[in-house]
Amino acid sequence: MLVWLGISTAAAAVGGGELARRALASSAAPAVAAAPLLAASEGPSAGHARAVPAPVDPSPSPVDLTGRRWSDPAGWGGAVPGARSAVRIADRVLLDADASIGSLVVEPGGSLVFAPGRSLTLSSAGAVEVRGILALAPADGSVHTLRFPSVDERSFRGGGMTVVEGDVGLWVTGTGYLRLDGAAKTAWVRAATALRAGDTELRLAEPPVGWRAGDELAVTPTGPPSEDEFSTRYDLCTIGRVDGKTVTLTAPLAHPHPRVTAGGGVAVGAEVLNLTRSVRIEGTAEGRAHVHLTSSRRADVRHAALRWLGPRQPGKETWNGSPVTEPVLGRYGLHFHMLGDTSRGTVVEGVVVRDSGSHAFVPHASHGITFRSCISHNTWEDAYWWDGPPDTRTPQAPSDDITYESCVASRTVHEPNPRGYRLTGFSLGAGTGGTARDCVAVGVQGATGASGYEWPETSEGVWTFERCLAHNNLENGVFVWLNARHHHTLERFVAYHNGGWGIEHGAYLNDFDYNGGVLYGNGAGGVAVHALGRDRGTVFDGLLIDAAGQSDYAVATAEHQLAGTTVTIGRSHLTGYRKAGVAFRATTDGEPDDIAVLDCSFGGNEVWLDPQAPEPARIVLRKAGERQAVQLRPGPGKAEWNAAAAPAAVDGPPRAVVTPAIRLADAAAPTRRLPV
Repeated sequence: MLVWLGISTAAAAVGGGELARRALASSAAPAVAAAPLLAASEGPSAGHARAVPAPVDPSPSPVDLTGRRWSDPAGWGGAVPGARSAVRIADRVLLDADASIGSLVVEPGGSLVFAPGRSLTLSSAGAVEVRGILALAPADGSVHTLRFPSVDERSFRGGGMTVVEGDVGLWVTGTGYLRLDGAAKTAWVRAATALRAGDTELRLAEPPVGWRAGDELAVTPTGPPSEDEFSTRYDLCTIGRVDGKTVTLTAPLAHPHPRVTAGGGVAVGAEVLNLTRSVRIEGTAEGRAHVHLTSSRRADVRHAALRWLGPRQPGKETWNGSPVTEPVLGRYGLHFHMLGDTSRGTVVEGVVVRDSGSHAFVPHASHGITFRSCISHNTWEDAYWWDGPPDTRTPQAPSDDITYESCVASRTVHEPNPRGYRLTGFSLGAGTGGTARDCVAVGVQGATGASGYEWPETSEGVWTFERCLAHNNLENGVFVWLNARHHHTLERFVAYHNGGWGIEHGAYLNDFDYNGGVLYGNGAGGVAVHALGRDRGTVFDGLLIDAAGQSDYAVATAEHQLAGTTVTIGRSHLTGYRKAGVAFRATTDGEPDDIAVLDCSFGGNEVWLDPQAPEPARIVLRKAGERQAVQLRPGPGKAEWNAAAAPAAVDGPPRAVVTPAIRLADAAAPTRRLPV
């Protein structure tokens, strides 16, 4: 039987954990009334809603070190809590020694603060619920860890708006305040040179801040898709010494990581991700916990490593005779759950979620959150995500004003991989004011439609999308499968060495502008066009598409399900392909092509028409430097085009090819600790 330990008191629990929890909940009134709940269950339905006030306090709370010491028996009525104790804190407590407990509730008005100058671990067999304050903010050189060492993932129920008995993890509820504030460090830096198997030194493009001997690094794959294991060839290594821009490793690299020169100003090395932080929230490899925030008080989460979170359970399906596991609903790496406007102003900075069994960063129906220089590594399911709709007829509940700045989705996986359809690093879902800038998606696995970045169907959000990179993903760089009502713009997107397309653009009708991007050495080609335009039409303008010998075509059309307006490929340079710059391959059971290829230069044969394609609605070609456009139709004519050509009129005079000018950042955006 667990024992509840409070201020100078200890009493035997008279029932199960849930009975004791309810008794505690009724024993102390909250300092500030919690926001009313209007929904009682977790789920993707758009019907979920929560009434929320403005943030209680827009500034971080100071860390109060004046509380009684955890190690003092007098504060606990004569006995310090032990491994079977269910602890309740209603006053101020300073954790000054390692401790193991059965569970923990920090009540409103109570606080638990880890002593900054010591490396400390608090291990809890059960849930930790924060209704008051929990602060892990170690001084430089110290490490603070909250560990859940004995999680049974089979006991998880999932869902709900309140703490669920048996779903072991960190819960921040009511008006609780969570402060995770580790030592600031550069989240990732690119290698300045090609890295070879056997190297023991990494020359970096910039000197990393805060990196130390003993830190664990992940070096991303960069090789072409023609090589085996091109999307999984990571090196996990440990720092032995840091000297400016040079990092010495404790063991040699197992794989090469070439530097890639893609043109258009893009010349980049492998990302070197630092996975170590001085604040750690973790389960174990055998039992994953979770972090769940429903508090009406804004959290501060910076420079923390969240590991072995996101529980999984056997599902109903099998693969090769074995059960397939599936994620537990609502139990993710870092989950902001239906906070509405309460979460506005929240900054999640320099946080790593790794080895997670489910989504890493989830701002579900929570607005105004900035994720800066965060890393998801080795995560199952979509890494940056929020709950989707239950079916293709129901819109997704929006999350507005979400920002991903300088964030990385690295090695995103699915079980089993052949069923990982549309797996993605960044799911750019419904809402307004979203931004993805200077982000990286690498090593995303999955099957048909998987990608580094996805615009999913029934989940239309309008995003500012700038200077993002996708490379060495098993399938696509970008995957759009959206029948859009709004106009979307992607600026200076770079995709190299993905196994599928740099951009796979569907589904039926939408209006997108892709401006000034570089697509290099992707296995299937640069662009696949499924969708025709809705109103204004989709435009690919000023791109450099270099197949680098990896694919037959730079651009290819696929089946168009609905007739729409013209797709334009303009002012672009297409080169490095084996057969043709643009292939028109729409199948006989779809709508005909309506494509204009204007003012583009080519590094070989310009176009090719599939003899099985239907009569096109309109295919127009005007090569760079020529004034006359021609309309193409199947038939005798130019053999290498497999088409006949006749003069055609197009709107607007000839324009010069535009060469992209892209400068990708060599390191993650700087981060900082909170003020003391």
